[in-house]
This record gives sequence, structure tokens and C-alpha cells, in this order.
Amino acid sequence: MNDAVTFDNVRYCYDNVCALDDVRLSVPAHALTALVGPNGGGKSTLIRLMAGLLTPDAGVVSGCRSVGYVSQHIGFDNSFPLTVRELVLMGTLDPKLRAYYRYTAEQKGAADEAICRVGLTHVAGRGIEQLSGGQRGRALIARALASKADILALDEPDASLDIDAARELYALLLTLKTDKTIVIASHHVGAVLDIADYAAYVKGTVSCFLSPDRLKTKLKGGMVL
Repeated sequence: MNDAVTFDNVRYCYDNVCALDDVRLSVPAHALTALVGPNGGGKSTLIRLMAGLLTPDAGVVSGCRSVGYVSQHIGFDNSFPLTVRELVLMGTLDPKLRAYYRYTAEQKGAADEAICRVGLTHVAGRGIEQLSGGQRGRALIARALASKADILALDEPDASLDIDAARELYALLLTLKTDKTIVIASHHVGAVLDIADYAAYVKGTVSCFLSPDRLKTKLKGGMVL
């Protein structure tokens, strides 16, 4: 299987504190890779390095053609009249946005397709403030899909979801990995390892597991890395 992203001896520090060091990781294409580990272990930093939002202090991150990033913390101003469709259309915007920009038919089609894939067609015209937590999470994934990104990098998209909404999210991710590379950081260890093809334990560095079940067994046994 081809690798979509490769980390080669990557280090990243915040001032004098190194969040990640000596990271060697290959992320397989068209598969779901789960990142688990303790708070402050570096999962979010790893995701942001993959998305190109951070630059390594040492080493190289390669292979990232285009990444659709869904942040852990995204706030919405409920007083701003933004519909689901308008939110998703933002994923199609050209970085060099010009005045009086109008969406093309192709962009609108990409947004509608993404909304359909995440199962939100019935609320496409609804304001985002009217959505449930699970629906809002799927809308953000739809925005990333509309960008035509090859890789979806999701930073704890299940953090605030109830059990039913989380299950719907995991079922969605299983359908998306047929044509996308998905990397998800999560604290819901058991649930996310159940749907993963590959896994990595992140705690200052990265330990890779070709078998998510093996990682789950080690964690149950009180693994210390």
C-alpha cells in the first residue's frame, strides 16, 4: 500500500518544550489511521504538522498533497446567519479570493455532493446554530470534503458528541476511507481503534501499530511508552 504522508525524524517544540521528537511515521493511503495517547502527548501537533499549519523544527513531513483539516476547537457565532450549504461552500474557495466573488456551478456541485455524502441534505438550508453537535461535526467534514482534499485530518471530532452521534460519525468515516486517507486523533480509544486500519500511540514521539487490536490489548494491560 502507498503512503500518503511520511514523517522522517520530525521534531517540533513550543519555545523550550518539545511536543514531538524523533517522529517516524508513515500514513497509508486510502485507510483510516487512529492517533491515541494522553492529553498533551502531541496528537494535535502531529495533525497540524500534517495539515501544514506548523513547520517542523527538524526533519521532514512529505507527501501531503492536499489536506482537509478539521480543528479540535471551532467556535461559531450564532448571531451570524450562515447556513450549512454556505459553510460547506467555503471549502471550495480559492485562497486568492477577489472582490465580488461568485461561486461557480462546479463549486456548488462539489458542496452539494459533500453535503450528501455526510447525510445532511435535509438540513442544507438550515442555519448552523440550529444543528446538533453531531450534525455540526459532519458539516465541518463536508467542508473539508468539498475542498477535494486527498487527506482528511480530524483532531478529536468526537470529543463533545454523545454515544449515538459518535457512532454516526464513525460509520461515516468508514464510508469515506474508500477514496480518502483519514487520520483521526481521539480520546475515545476503544471506539476509534475498532474502526481503524492502522494506529499510532502519541506521547512525545510516535509508536506505530499495524494492528489496532494489538495496541488496544497493550493499553488494557497498562502499556507505558
